[in-house]
Amino acid sequence: MVKEEVYKIEPERFSADLTTLQQAQFRCFIPTCVVLVSKYPYFEVMKDCLSCVVSKLKAKSLEFKTVLQEFALTVTRVPVPPYGPLNVGFQMGMLHIDVRAPLSVGRLPIDVHLGNLFFLFSVEKILDILTCLLMQQNMVFVSADISLLAPTIESFMALIYPFTWRYVYVPLVPSSCLDLLEAPGTNLYGCHNSSLKKISKIPGIVAVDIDTGNILSATDECHNRASLPNDHSNDDEFLEIPKMPTDAVYILKQELRKIAMNYELERGHLLTPLSLSEARSQRADFHHNCNSQIVAAFFQLWVHIFCEVTDFLKAEKKHFNREQFLESQAKNERSFYSKVLHTDMFRQFLNGLINKDADWGQSFFRLLPKVSSSGRLCTGIPANRLSKAITKSSSGCLNQNIADDIPQKTTTFLLPAILGVKHQQVHFYQRCIEELGNTVKADSSSSMQATCLYMKALLQIANGNTIEGLETLNELHVTGSKLCPLTLAQKVLESISDKERQKLEKMDFFKHNSMWRNLGTDSKTFQYSNTSTVSIDSVPKRPVDLEAFAKHVEQLDIAVDSEVISRLFHALTFNKETDDGEQMKVMPDVFKRFYDVWNKQESDCQQVSACIDKLDWNECLLKVSALVKTDYGMGHIGLTQKRLFYFEDTTGEYREIIQLRDIDNVEKFNWLSVFSPRNPALRIYSKVKGAKPFRVALKRDCDIWSAVIKEVWSGRLISVQEKDIHLLQQAARNALIADAFLTSFQDSKLSWTEVMAAATNLCYFTNLMHGAFEVILSMDDISSSFTLAHRINPSATESERATVEALLYIAGSAANEDSQSSKLWVSLGSNKVVVYDVATWLCESRLISVESRVYCFLQADDKTIWAGTRDGLIYVIDMETVTSERQLHGHNDTVSGMCLSQDSRRVYSGSLDGHVFYRDIATFESTDFKIGTEKKSDLIGIWLNAKETLWCGLKDSILLITDTGVVLKTLELYDVWGKPGIIESILIQQDRIWAGFSNFGEIVIWNTQSWTEQSRLTLDGCTGITNIFATNNKVCVGTRCGMLNIIDISSGSAEVSSHCIAHHDIIRSICSIGDKYIATGSASRDGRIAIWRLPLQRTILEAEDAIQQIVVP
Repeated sequence: MVKEEVYKIEPERFSADLTTLQQAQFRCFIPTCVVLVSKYPYFEVMKDCLSCVVSKLKAKSLEFKTVLQEFALTVTRVPVPPYGPLNVGFQMGMLHIDVRAPLSVGRLPIDVHLGNLFFLFSVEKILDILTCLLMQQNMVFVSADISLLAPTIESFMALIYPFTWRYVYVPLVPSSCLDLLEAPGTNLYGCHNSSLKKISKIPGIVAVDIDTGNILSATDECHNRASLPNDHSNDDEFLEIPKMPTDAVYILKQELRKIAMNYELERGHLLTPLSLSEARSQRADFHHNCNSQIVAAFFQLWVHIFCEVTDFLKAEKKHFNREQFLESQAKNERSFYSKVLHTDMFRQFLNGLINKDADWGQSFFRLLPKVSSSGRLCTGIPANRLSKAITKSSSGCLNQNIADDIPQKTTTFLLPAILGVKHQQVHFYQRCIEELGNTVKADSSSSMQATCLYMKALLQIANGNTIEGLETLNELHVTGSKLCPLTLAQKVLESISDKERQKLEKMDFFKHNSMWRNLGTDSKTFQYSNTSTVSIDSVPKRPVDLEAFAKHVEQLDIAVDSEVISRLFHALTFNKETDDGEQMKVMPDVFKRFYDVWNKQESDCQQVSACIDKLDWNECLLKVSALVKTDYGMGHIGLTQKRLFYFEDTTGEYREIIQLRDIDNVEKFNWLSVFSPRNPALRIYSKVKGAKPFRVALKRDCDIWSAVIKEVWSGRLISVQEKDIHLLQQAARNALIADAFLTSFQDSKLSWTEVMAAATNLCYFTNLMHGAFEVILSMDDISSSFTLAHRINPSATESERATVEALLYIAGSAANEDSQSSKLWVSLGSNKVVVYDVATWLCESRLISVESRVYCFLQADDKTIWAGTRDGLIYVIDMETVTSERQLHGHNDTVSGMCLSQDSRRVYSGSLDGHVFYRDIATFESTDFKIGTEKKSDLIGIWLNAKETLWCGLKDSILLITDTGVVLKTLELYDVWGKPGIIESILIQQDRIWAGFSNFGEIVIWNTQSWTEQSRLTLDGCTGITNIFATNNKVCVGTRCGMLNIIDISSGSAEVSSHCIAHHDIIRSICSIGDKYIATGSASRDGRIAIWRLPLQRTILEAEDAIQQIVVP
């Protein structure tokens, strides 16, 4: 065996002093391969780097090891820039090389010229290849030039974004390993075209010939044609590749025609660059701009194709209704959708749509074409196929919106020269950090600052300054930028030593930012904590218990209220008998039969709605009869949430039968006729004087129609009484469920009496009107000084009611027509913020991204609202977009109160642990202090005094302090027995302080001029005071028993003028809406918002008219 040192090459041993013979005895040359590996597809950058090292090795062949060392040190120190306006440049030999940033957050960088694809393939072939990728076909790209394989495949990977290929991907398969192509699963390969004949014999694989631009498929017919290697004229005819929607393809082609892809043609009229660096720079800029336009055009293609997916995707329920989506598409497009919708790639696309941190989600939703639809009772399912409204003019606007995401002006950050090797590593990183500081000074934009913070953190971590790097990442995260690499931060936290961990946990940024607490969990837990998986299967395939049944019912938009779901579950299992201890379950066939009826009835209503133009724009058709005999002749009857009407489908005749509010009674009878003595029918009596009863012979559907009409009628009466439109929506939903339930059992062999008995529990409001349950709230409980104007259920789309934690009214501008209307911001205990339009009381938007419960609101300026949360974060929310722009850290406990300074430039915020911050609204710079108390969880509110001092309310006292925390005055509060009282609510006025005890109904009023107790008020029947709010010359007091008290202070004294039972639970929040209204919000047992008007009154008829004007979604 030959010794190992024979192959050891040490060029440094050679010396000029050796003779030629001696050198010949020592030299030994062997082939050497230098491979540059990166997870980023920077093909041109790596090609330039390798070209430089080859050139240098040719000139200095005897310094092989030294050259490679310097090369490796250079390329491994080049950081990859994030998405933004900053590129990274470095010098490699005689070449200046730029590493360009990705075109968007989350997208891999594109270093190849995407325009080359259009010289290799036609647009139709490119779309066919993309379709095959979306269908997850086994594919292989072949070419005589293997250097084309990886760049071509990577180009297609860039075009399918936001879809991602997560499966086997081998850019170059050697001829000796061709058996890999027969491996099962979803695979993507690249091969030399000499293997094309063998590949064509593999069934189920699609071959793309880069050299000819053809797509080949191994079908039986192709096997027969394989003996004709030169005949590829009709290969595509054997492929069953569905075509993409024609409208979207047309728009894509229009956009591609506008893009200049040939560098020479576009630069032909310009001067020739006189230097190599200038020529390279101009070509690179051209390719970058071309790539930006191409990826924008294809991203727009996916938006157009899958825009309607969002209408069938229930993000909160993590469910996509695939069947109804397919039914809504044109017949010639269903083939494409049916093959794509079953793939794992599409499922991942759905996950990206519903996840909060999807990098491309915001751009996708912003570019959705405006569509319009009319649905059936806010089911979320469009009544008619949505019109994409894709036009030539709109496409340009959409493409411009995408282009806005791409930085128009970029700066190149030139890395310092690397002098020497390893011992100068620290010096190199430090110089880079210093140069980044100079770059920020030259461009102080928020995008540049975020990019530089990202780069600075990477360089600090690479330099070994781990804690400094994490602190910089914290600074980046606080800015709200999407660039913050949480996965990298997680890995760094896992790799630090125990000593560094202890030091890190003592640092303020680590303690104050909840992000680090989340990252401190297990890496797998963190990785999947914010990832949602969309369910596509609709109907259960096995028996389901109540919990699983509720999940399916919510996903299918049948119902969301847990009580309604429970009643439906017990109705569907009314005939099931179980052994002791065995859970009741709904069988799959029973569920499917019910759901099929639900869909059919919905489809029938949609077809009739499209033909009738007499209904109001906010009216929803709930049920349509078959052809029946009526007093108006043979025809159909229809039911909405407002009326019962008759129509004749052949002549188009339409007649209103009766308004639901005018129904006096509904009774069943037998309509006698010559041929049928027993003809079940309904007789509907009207309250209108002189109106005759209306008769309709419904035969076997008589019981069903009777139950449905009575439920909607009862729900309407109660909703008018309660001023709550959501009760009418709930009644209509109950009627639809009862209708589907009874119809699904109509042909069964079960006793119809038992079926009707089971359906009785589904008709909640019918039972309510018949006295089976207590009325929720009686109008008799309302004092004459109150007028209940409206009720809102902000949890109407949730399975459980949530507490209304905070309310904030934002007034609109009546003088400016372009300004937004008045809004009511609502914080719920379910970690959601809901915004209502005060003019219509319709929910305009929901801020889902709040990670913790919001306890207080503050309008900081004309554009932003600050929201303090339970975990100590303060969200800065843009009022126009209803999105969180920034998160302010610092508080370690619940933010209990916020207030503005007198000059409206600073915001004071306090938390339960006594920590107070005041921040500049423009710069967010903060100063903090701690109130001098050792007690915890006792700061319940903070208010600004006229002299720039602060009132701080504690559980048992009130402090007047300076803006540095110095206590100036203390007011200690005692109950009637002389013991320290527990305070939950405080009201600060100019000359008085009101404090309410939380454990009994007493209010203490202090005079701030004399610092003495002025008076005490005792509220009858009150078990505790939760809220005190002043409006005009009145003080509103909310209590634990749900009572709202009005205290008149116009005369100087404080007297209870009126009171009413406002809610069934604790009143948790109160705010004024202008000068005439008050809004109260309650805890979760009630979970509603009541709007009160003072002191005017309204009649029931006026309330009925107001409800008719409110949109029923």
